[in-house]
Amino acid sequence: MDGELEDVVIVGGGDIGLLTALSVQKLNPKLDVTVVDDFDHDPPQVGKSTFKKIQNILHGTLDIDERRFIGEVRPVWKGALYFRDWCDCPAFHYPFDPEDKYPERDTADAIEYYYHHYVNLYDSPDHLTKGEAIVDKEKSPWHFDAAGNLDRYEKVAYHLNLKRFASFLRDVCRERDVTLVDDEITAVETTGDHIDRIRSDTRSYDADLYVDATGFTRVLRREQDGATFRDFNFPLDSAFNVRIDRNLSEVLPATAVDSGDHGWFWQIDTYDNRDLGYVYSSGHVDDETAMDEFLDHVEAVAPQSNPHPDVSPDDVAKYEFDSGYFERSWIENCIAIGNAQGFVEPLQSTGLTGNATAATQLANMLSVHGGIADDDVREQYNTWVRRVWESIYDFIAIHYRYATGDTEFWHDIATKEFSPRVDDIVEQFDRNGLDREVVPLADDTDLLELSIFFLPDFYTMMRNLGADSVFYETTDIDVSDDVVAERDQYYEQIDAEVDDYLTTEELYTGVLDF
Repeated sequence: MDGELEDVVIVGGGDIGLLTALSVQKLNPKLDVTVVDDFDHDPPQVGKSTFKKIQNILHGTLDIDERRFIGEVRPVWKGALYFRDWCDCPAFHYPFDPEDKYPERDTADAIEYYYHHYVNLYDSPDHLTKGEAIVDKEKSPWHFDAAGNLDRYEKVAYHLNLKRFASFLRDVCRERDVTLVDDEITAVETTGDHIDRIRSDTRSYDADLYVDATGFTRVLRREQDGATFRDFNFPLDSAFNVRIDRNLSEVLPATAVDSGDHGWFWQIDTYDNRDLGYVYSSGHVDDETAMDEFLDHVEAVAPQSNPHPDVSPDDVAKYEFDSGYFERSWIENCIAIGNAQGFVEPLQSTGLTGNATAATQLANMLSVHGGIADDDVREQYNTWVRRVWESIYDFIAIHYRYATGDTEFWHDIATKEFSPRVDDIVEQFDRNGLDREVVPLADDTDLLELSIFFLPDFYTMMRNLGADSVFYETTDIDVSDDVVAERDQYYEQIDAEVDDYLTTEELYTGVLDF
């Protein structure tokens, strides 16, 4: 409908459906918000990795008490993505504080700092940001400040147990007057792309605005013929997943990534266990061969406390997916969000955080427009969503542009044509080195529309993957002893500070004592 909204019905009570409900209710308290789902069904048990913005959403926008969240959800904190073995590159981190590697543009003699990092520091194990040091030393971000108060380094993210997380969100929804209905939608009545009504076997639901948060089943979106899917054409389309036991003392505070013959492996250490997965291309390998490769990897990354986990193919869950998104998230009176809206392989842990960001953006837009829904609001939201998805696509593409490997899969993906924006980002790096400022290369460039990931994020990945900058490679630059000394002192201070951080085990069993 066009006009002022009064009620919103969200179909799907997983993490993103609940986060959408909390976001809309928090910023639009006059709206009646209902979530409909069969809550007897547990959410998928995949360990959920996140990006740093999730903390701002949960504890800022949604005003969820952090101390309570820790006590009930028991997250593990991650300081980086750890590319432990990516296409035979030396191990490296993609931290959540990459901007801390680079000086501000107005720093005197900034080029010396940039060049010193480009040549000497980018892969140095002795020059780590706090996020990287947290991973390297296997610490949590928690520490005691000079006054003896418990404090936390901010630029980190979470590993979550989804079952515990969803249960927590349901409790918060009930406390905040979000109506939760245990029911299963079995019919969707439409006129064109307009949702007239949705029904279960026992009742119907009418709303001014419907939100499809049903994941890949897309209960509402599949009834809208005007929804066009933008396929990223990444060959990876399948994933295996299993969990093995691990002691809390063995937590790796990072999402670890290793390349395989036909895709890549993840390791996500949650409070409860070690979550392992293999994302692979079914067009390049059959399931049986991929399963053998995955089980070998499970054995290889098993913790010392469980060196030979008893895992059989029957224990392994399989998921199938297409990478891409619907070009219009909001069509008529229905918004698709989460996996119902789109999906891309979880190489940079963007799923939950990106979708939660979309939920808060929707809530903000409704609040700013007084709950009015019209074509202008819909188009603004759809444009924002497209920018986010395209930026994620570009960032994932960078990982493969510089990939090496001797299997057909790695050859095919390394030679794939990606978006023109990826070429523009590479040209920026060639012309300007590590300068974080976007300098448009043509009137039609859209690098200024990057979202979620920005130039320092791209450059951090590119340099560790072996990318060179023509500017630095062809320019004679002298780095002063003062710059070298200042950088050494800066990183030595970080190293000393993180030494005193608590481990995950110390935090949970000693300080917080849950």
